[in-house]
Amino acid sequence: MSAGYPSLASRSRGAEVLQIRHMRAAYARVVDFEAVKAAATPDLVRCAVGAAANAQDLLGDAELLAAAGRRPRAYALAALAVEEAGKAASVAALAMMPVSLRAQAPAGRLLEWHQLKLISGMLIAAVPPGTGTRTMAAQFAAMAPERVAEILDNAQTLGQDQDRLKQRGLYVDIDRSGQVRLPSEVTVADVAAQLRQARRAVSSASVLLDPRTPAFLANPPAEAIELWRALVSALADTGYGRTPRAAAGVWVEAVRRLRERLS
Repeated sequence: MSAGYPSLASRSRGAEVLQIRHMRAAYARVVDFEAVKAAATPDLVRCAVGAAANAQDLLGDAELLAAAGRRPRAYALAALAVEEAGKAASVAALAMMPVSLRAQAPAGRLLEWHQLKLISGMLIAAVPPGTGTRTMAAQFAAMAPERVAEILDNAQTLGQDQDRLKQRGLYVDIDRSGQVRLPSEVTVADVAAQLRQARRAVSSASVLLDPRTPAFLANPPAEAIELWRALVSALADTGYGRTPRAAAGVWVEAVRRLRERLS
């Protein structure tokens, strides 16, 4: 930890405060999807930048809780940081879309489908930080279909584990066999792996914090628009399953359509 951070004892005492603050925020959040779709581009840009900054804060709090030995909550917040990075990308996508395309975009699925945000965040983590949306779109278009499938297959598997462990990090539950699932079952290895994933996702999303971001999002390159057009199209054609498999399938189809559009 860097200089100026509180002592381990202070961090431990503050762990429950962090937990309560984030759980309250999660329950209180209500998204007005029509307002999002109707928002002006500068407002969407501010929202995307804010989500990227919040992803950094969630990661920072997860690091704080992990250092204090609060493994379950640290894991849950690290998973939320990945989701928030994915949401930052979704809002940035809405900002880049032409108004006519934005009106067709399923904002609810983009912003509240947790598995899609997890997959999107992990996909962002696969792109080297600082490359920007243009390079991301170009990379997807240039990737062999097998490579895209491999990345998303891994993301799907991780997404299943992350969603399960994120919930286990916050709640006690009981499965159909009668086995009680406890937050304390989240291991040190689970937390370390999730923190690594969150650091990559947040690092990649941090390109939105660049001062040049508003100008880029207001005037995106053609391939970036085509990427999000392909994603909207894939979402419109998919079913209403909310599983990591379905989320990965949306991205596989979006990349396939992007490659067709740019060929």
